[in-house]
Amino acid sequence: YRFGRILYAKELVPVICNCPGRRLAADKACSVPPGGKTMIRSRNQNAARLDTALAGICASSSICRCELKKQRMVVFRLMACLFLILLLGGCGGNAGMSAYRHGDYKEALREFKSERDPEGDFALGVMHYKGEGVARDPGEAVAWFRRAAESGHAGAQYNMGLLYLRGEGVQKDRREAARWFRLSANQGYARAQINLGLLYAMGDGVAKDLRESVYWIRQAAEQGYGKARIYLGGMYARGEGVARDRKEAARWFRLAAGQGYAEAQVYLGVMYARGDGVEKDPNQAAVWLRKAAD
Repeated sequence: YRFGRILYAKELVPVICNCPGRRLAADKACSVPPGGKTMIRSRNQNAARLDTALAGICASSSICRCELKKQRMVVFRLMACLFLILLLGGCGGNAGMSAYRHGDYKEALREFKSERDPEGDFALGVMHYKGEGVARDPGEAVAWFRRAAESGHAGAQYNMGLLYLRGEGVQKDRREAARWFRLSANQGYARAQINLGLLYAMGDGVAKDLRESVYWIRQAAEQGYGKARIYLGGMYARGEGVARDRKEAARWFRLAAGQGYAEAQVYLGVMYARGDGVEKDPNQAAVWLRKAAD
């Protein structure tokens, strides 16, 4: 069996809400501030922390342990309501985004132009690229993306890389694509990290360097980007840029499979069927292959 093909993440980053802590991307790809870490923990981690806190409350106030579950649900609901209030409040003040979400592109264009900041320039780039409120014009989109990118906007830098990669609105230039992907990748943008890693894997726009490829793909994989986890698993399976390690390959495939990626589920199922990198287990093989089929 083979471990997939090299593909580029092709989607342009869409218009996003510029309120702190929120990004709306096509497949919810992870992105963190420069040098930062995501603040979102898994539900199980949050649940464990909450159980510990509530257990302490129970011990100090003689609350029956059977009430723990009720208390936990109440706190979760309060936390969810508070998050929603903060989220809506943070976005409500952006007139351009409000107009955009209501389909009033003419007003959105006016507001974004008046903002004169990287977020507004980025949004204008997206609208010109998609032809929202204006005639579709990749060249004009590039001009707005470039303004935002040169001000350090990671999403705009990624889009610049993608447009140079495709030759849309600019002359196709793989080296320039790699340069923009690197700027975005250095800010922790997962899509840029995987694209830069793939360029290094193929020696496309940069000198071929499988170790450098592994480095950048791992950066995206460790942020939870499923496609990167699949590629990294494949590199461990083949021994490309790293020592061949089928157990480590299975670990990365399992992480991606748990996110619902059918490709990873197939790889993991076959590995269980063959006892390759994992203990042979026909039942687990059937579970993962069935998930992929569904």
